[in-house]
Amino acid sequence: MQYLIVVWPFVLLIGAAAVVSLSILQFHRTGATKARELLARAPHTPPEILTERQLAPLPPVVQRWLPRSGAVGRPIARTVRLRERGVMRTRPGAAGMPVRATQYFTVDAPGFVWLADVRLLQVIPIVGRDCLIHGRGRMQIALGGLIPLADGIGPGFDQGTALRFLGEIVWFPSAAAAGAIRWRALDVHRAEATLTARDVEVSAIFTFDDLGRFVRLEADRSYNGGAAERWEIPATHWSVIRGVEIPVSGQAVWKRAAGDFSYFDWEITDVETNRPSLWGEDPS
Repeated sequence: MQYLIVVWPFVLLIGAAAVVSLSILQFHRTGATKARELLARAPHTPPEILTERQLAPLPPVVQRWLPRSGAVGRPIARTVRLRERGVMRTRPGAAGMPVRATQYFTVDAPGFVWLADVRLLQVIPIVGRDCLIHGRGRMQIALGGLIPLADGIGPGFDQGTALRFLGEIVWFPSAAAAGAIRWRALDVHRAEATLTARDVEVSAIFTFDDLGRFVRLEADRSYNGGAAERWEIPATHWSVIRGVEIPVSGQAVWKRAAGDFSYFDWEITDVETNRPSLWGEDPS
């Protein structure tokens, strides 16, 4: 009997861990299915090559950026997959939580699925999914894949995810010439981009340095599905990945009345275009 008393808590602990593991697996399976369905909608014909001629309608600063990045002379991105890591914060002053994520995009019909694993207090697993599909956004977060912490839908999330897509084209620059995006020159360093995703239209200001590198995005974005707040994405480092120069690290910042809230330090570790399959699921 004494043996059973000692062992029983460990049995419960193992059982709880198994439930959490299965819940996380199911959460990610659902996200993977959404990503596969998104990628399956992309055109299957070979993508055309981005040429200097196609840059003519774009603002001068964008015309400098795209050749600088190495996107000109390469196939235009139709699908994108990337790997990301970083540190996330839930509120100003909170401890950072390590994040590892994968993300999948379609360009012609703007959309994405972002799948993340987060560690609270370095130990407790949280899983997240952020999506823009058919112009509709949804953000889901669950503790251990089991306890919902957030499930955001509605116009604010549609707007927020569309802005997220627009800002993240800096990781696949050829999308700047896509038909869903219109550009307006502001000055020698800045241009405004407007994205139409189904019936949602959003705009953001892109800033570039004297070398033609993207350095900052600014927009008014819905904060947690509510009223708009100023949102900025500064880039701090750049690197060439698979032949294209992109910003590989930076922050995501809310410019709030109470003070700046830098909620995510991001780092891109890999980006691949026109491979419409999930990481680890490439056709043999």
